[in-house]
This record gives sequence, C-alpha cells and structure tokens, in this order.
Amino acid sequence: MDGRKQQLLSDIDRLLTMECTKAAKKTDALQELKDDIENDFFTVVVLGEFKRGKSTFVNALLGKRILPSDVLPETATINAIMYSETPELSVVMQDGSEEKGAVTEEFLRKFSAQNPEAIAEKVKYIKIGYPAEILKPQVVIVDTPGVSDINESRCEVTYRFLPKANAILFLLDANSPLKKTEKDFIDQHLLPMGVDRILFLANKYDDVDEEEDGDLLGSLERRLREAFKMETAKAELKELCLLPLSARMALEGIEQGDDELIGASGIQDVTTKLRETLFSGSVEARKIYNYIHRLTIIIENVQHFLQNERKFRMSDEETLRNAAEKMQKMLEEEGESKKNIEAFVQQEKQPILAMADKSLAYFQQRMTESVIDNVRLYKGADFKEYVEERISHSIRRELEGWVAAYSPHVDRLLQTMERELARGLTYHFHQNVQLQTTHGEMQTESVYFDVSVSDASGTNIKAGALAAGGAGLMMMIGAPILCPFISMAAFPLLQKSLLDSKLAEVKSEAIPAIQVQIDRCVTNLKQEIHRHIEERCKNITANAEYAYENILADMQQRINEELRVKEQEQAGKRREISDLDGQLGTLKDILSKYGRV
Repeated sequence: MDGRKQQLLSDIDRLLTMECTKAAKKTDALQELKDDIENDFFTVVVLGEFKRGKSTFVNALLGKRILPSDVLPETATINAIMYSETPELSVVMQDGSEEKGAVTEEFLRKFSAQNPEAIAEKVKYIKIGYPAEILKPQVVIVDTPGVSDINESRCEVTYRFLPKANAILFLLDANSPLKKTEKDFIDQHLLPMGVDRILFLANKYDDVDEEEDGDLLGSLERRLREAFKMETAKAELKELCLLPLSARMALEGIEQGDDELIGASGIQDVTTKLRETLFSGSVEARKIYNYIHRLTIIIENVQHFLQNERKFRMSDEETLRNAAEKMQKMLEEEGESKKNIEAFVQQEKQPILAMADKSLAYFQQRMTESVIDNVRLYKGADFKEYVEERISHSIRRELEGWVAAYSPHVDRLLQTMERELARGLTYHFHQNVQLQTTHGEMQTESVYFDVSVSDASGTNIKAGALAAGGAGLMMMIGAPILCPFISMAAFPLLQKSLLDSKLAEVKSEAIPAIQVQIDRCVTNLKQEIHRHIEERCKNITANAEYAYENILADMQQRINEELRVKEQEQAGKRREISDLDGQLGTLKDILSKYGRV
C-alpha cells in the first residue's frame, strides 16, 4: 500500500479516537471509508431508468442469468456483486440484520419490483458473491433500481455508492436516448458528486433499423456532446464515451455458446473499455482523490458540529440575560402584535367579501334574466304548475350550483390568507409556524321540498318552493334559516292571476313577484356567505394569536432553562471551550495535509 493511503488510514484512525467524531456521529462514515481503502475495490455503478436492460446487462457481464430481468421493471433493490470462489448471497435489511440466500434468479425474484408483497421495501441492499472473471481484480458491480425510482431509502443507498464509483455505466435506450429525466438525474446527482466520466451504453441497439445504424449512433453522440457542452469551455464531463450494445443478444450468445451472437452484441467492446477505464493509471489517482474528498467532507462536518458547540458554550449568562430582556419586551408588546394580526386579517378579508358580492350580483342578474325570459316566452295552459314546479326547481338548482362552484374559491382565498399569516410568523420568529384552522365547509346535502296546492279555488304559488333553494344553501353552510323566505301572503295578486284566463295578465303580475323572491333569496344567501367568511376570519385570527402566545411562552421557558443551566456550568465552561479549540486545531492540522484548511 502506497504512502498516500497509509497517511489516510493513519488520520482516519486518529479521528476515530476523538470524542468530537463520536459526538458528531461520523464514526460509521469514517469506518466505511477505512474499509474501502483497505479493501481497495474498483466500484462500477450501473445506472439507468426503468426498462433500460440494466439487469440483463449485468447478467451478461457475469456470464449467467442471476438477476431477474423481464420486459417489466424488475430491479427494486441495490445489488452489490463482488468476486467469491463459491456463490453466496446476503440480504442486508433496513434494521441492520442480514439473511442468507441462494444466488439464483428464483430467489432474487422475491425482491422484484413486480412482487406484490413489497418485500424489497424492507431491504437496504443485497450483497452477492460470484466467481465471475470480470470481478476477479477487486471489482464490485452495483446494480441499481431505475433512477426515476422515488423510494428515498433506496436512493440514499444508491448515493452512498456513487461517491465511491470508479466507473459509471449509464444505460440509454437506443430508440429514445437521453430523456430529460435522465439528463436531470445526471445534473442533480452525478455532477455535484464530482462524477465527470460516464460510459454511456446505447442498449437495445439490435432493435434499430440497420439502415439508420450509422446515422443514429453519430446523432446520439452529437446529442450527448451538445447536452453536456463538450465542445465548450464549460464542458460538464471530462470524458464522454458512447458504445452500442444489445445486452439481450450478449446474454443469449453466452448461454448458447454462440460467438457470432456475442460479437454482434457489442458486449466485448464494453468490457474492454471498462477494463481500460478501471485499470489505467489515472483511475488509481482518482481513487486517492475520491478518498481524500470523502475524508475532507467528513472532517468539515465535524468542524461545523464543533463550531456550533463552541458558539453555544460561548453564549454566557450575560448574553442569555439580554435575550431574556428582549423576550420580556416582546411579551409587553404582545397586545400590539395581536392588533397587527387582527388588522391583517381584516384587511385581507375585504377583497374576499367584495369578490363574493360581485360574483353573487352577476349570478343574480344572469339568473333573473333567464327566469323572466322563460316566463315571458311560456305559452302553455298549465302556467301555475310551470311556475310552482319547474321555475322553483330551476331557481333552486341555480342557487345550489353557484355555491358548489364558488365556495371552493372562497375557501382557497381564506387558506391563502392563513398561509400568509403563518409565513409572517415564521419570518418573525425564525422558526417554522403552521396554522391549521378547522372550519365547516360549504357542502350541500339532499334537500326535499313539498310543493302542493289546496284546491282549484284556493290555488296559491307556494312561495316556499322559490325560497327552498336559499334555505337549502343556508343548511349547507351550517346555519338553517328559521323563518321562510317567501310568505304565502306575499302573492295575493299572483294567486288571483293564476285563476284568470288571461295568461298575459298572469305573467305581468307573476314576474314582479318572482323578482322579489329572487332578491330575498340572494340577499339571505349573501348574508350567510358574509357570516361564513366572518366566522372563518375570526377563527384564523384566534388561531394565529394562540400560536403567537405559545411561541413566546416556549421561547421564554427555553431561555429561563438555559439561564439555570449556565449558572451551574459556569465553572467548567472555559475548560470545555479550550477542549473544543484543541479538537478544532487537530482537525485543521489534518485538513492542511490535503490542501484544505
């Protein structure tokens, strides 16, 4: 082992003995880095979206169908494959436990993305040992789920392998190369980790029309070079290599012993390029660089932890007393702050009321014009039934329809006001504040109406039918109106007109009565909507004020507790700060060896 690696291992051992490393919870990361340096594996990570043929490709590299592969997405776990004289498999669970298994396609299919029992959700990754020639020189192949898989636990493990990668194989579909999601993944997850050499494989190349073969490969390479700005000073990759591949043909050729099929698949060019990439001198230097990079990131995290600890201990009693005085001032100004909350809600409420009124006025005008036009144009002899039944039913539907369509808009405006208020409190107190005011939504229920006439001589437009729509809306909002919208005594002229044979005269007297009742219905509806908005605003205000009080009380309690603790710790504070300074100095000395201070 060369001197650079010995120096890294020595510094890691030194860091593992320091208390700050344990306190910052970085011992696992350091031990993992130490293991990687001592084992000195060459790590190959296979990436690509679902259905790109990654598992088939890995099977071809191994020379045997081990990993499940199908036309449907199969891989749902991280599979780390390394050399072993005899096949062996260990399933590492999310809880840290391990289970042994068989190195067979049948066993691994239990962890397939197609398994309805979702066993893969419990797995952290799977370690596979296999006697494949390509694995002999300390090579680890990491097969991953599709890069569009949003399972956070699997993504976390994938990203743990990426910084260690000595080679990235990114499988594309030759028929639909470099989708936006693939480019976004590379931009967001590979380039920020320092991955700047990627071997792109245009898989399923056997599905491409032979006449387009040459043009397609050249076109794809130009597209990749343009996407990664390879011909500019801002090139995102140091090296870009693209090879055609048919993983399916390669695996079939290996299984059938068909050298011609293997040769046509492109797998030999891929393995040759992979070996050149892994075992060139630049790779060894890059491995050292990656080890140093991982170590410096760990040390910088511990430094940040120590600096926060030091800052906390430097907050002496006087500083905390100043904070307590500021807190007292905030408590004294609590009344004024509550007035500001109420003023904000009142200010934001007015546009909501105005918009509701404007919408309701437009709705009333449109509905009235439509109803009157229908009445004027009606020519049937059953005018009484038409007005009592159909017009009443139509008005009820119109009123209910307006509430169903507009009430969600009102609620969204009120929720926006609530979020703005929470955002203001968050900014003021430098901590996340969420307000969740419970409220009754405007929801309609089935409303039954009883419309009847007593006899022919006492025929009467049952005004309650016209008002029923408004009454149903009030029940929907949550405040039933006890008094009826339309009194039976409100239509003496209409009753007389219905008995009159002159339809024109009946209409001339019925229309004003209908307009009066529509006005009353809409007026009552408007009052209920105002009441609903006022009640919501009142609840929002009370909830915000309650949150304000709780935050202040919590801050005051924490400051008082810190004061008591500081009074007890005053004697040992200087010694603790001195110890932290010593540990920070040690970290600085280690970093200076690697050009990072």
